[in-house]
Amino acid sequence: MDKGIFTALSGGIAKGHELELVANNLANANTPGFRRDVGTFNEYMTELRRQDSVEGLQREITAETLLDGRPAGDKSFVEMDGTYTSFKQGTVYRTGRSLDVAIEGKGFLEVLTPSGIRYTRQGNLSLGADGTLVTANGYPVLSGRRQKAGEGAFGDQEAQGRVITLKEGDVRIAEDGSIYQNNAPIGSLSVVEFKEDQWLEKVGNAYFRNVHPDNANDTTENTRVHQSFLEGSNVNAVSEMTKLIEITRAYESHMQAIKTYQDMDKKSANDIAKG
Repeated sequence: MDKGIFTALSGGIAKGHELELVANNLANANTPGFRRDVGTFNEYMTELRRQDSVEGLQREITAETLLDGRPAGDKSFVEMDGTYTSFKQGTVYRTGRSLDVAIEGKGFLEVLTPSGIRYTRQGNLSLGADGTLVTANGYPVLSGRRQKAGEGAFGDQEAQGRVITLKEGDVRIAEDGSIYQNNAPIGSLSVVEFKEDQWLEKVGNAYFRNVHPDNANDTTENTRVHQSFLEGSNVNAVSEMTKLIEITRAYESHMQAIKTYQDMDKKSANDIAKG
């Protein structure tokens, strides 16, 4: 079997993974606060994955004398190296609902989920049956803030006392997240900014987990909360659709290459049998 088939197969697998990412982005183009995902890819060569040996040492010596650093016969493959999330601001639009909030800036709402504290920019909030302010998934929105927005059993237990409960009456939410009901202050939304977005691990389509306890900023001066507005996803549907078509065509090309290699193998086997 020609080893070129594995090169084509690796490209097809990589494009398949990228296709899933783009399809998920498109599916959430209208999801408030959604952040698009982008795949990263890496080339690797089979020789670099082998154990150190005399042959491997000779390969490195030979590679130093070549322009592209690739000895003859070495096979190159592609793999998905990982994914990263784009935190670009989404479009803010008016809804008129008093419990809708749009986050402008780098901040996130702090919420309590069954798996612990998570962060979201999905601001279509509502009231639970007991008057608790909750997200679209029913997770309580938290008030106030700990000294550090870390993770752990203690933080989750402490968060239980910061659940926001509203009574009947008009609700006003200021730009700094302060909540007023019937003109009386009753608390504030816990809005958290982070130093490094790369330490936010995406959980589902709308929530993030902070994986570094020292990642939270002490202030949120770069964030504003807008009541009766929502932030849409940062997905450009036209751009993603164009990319979807390009990926589909590339995937089909890889599949055609695999078929060609298979036909070549069959022809070679038949020729040998006739000979």
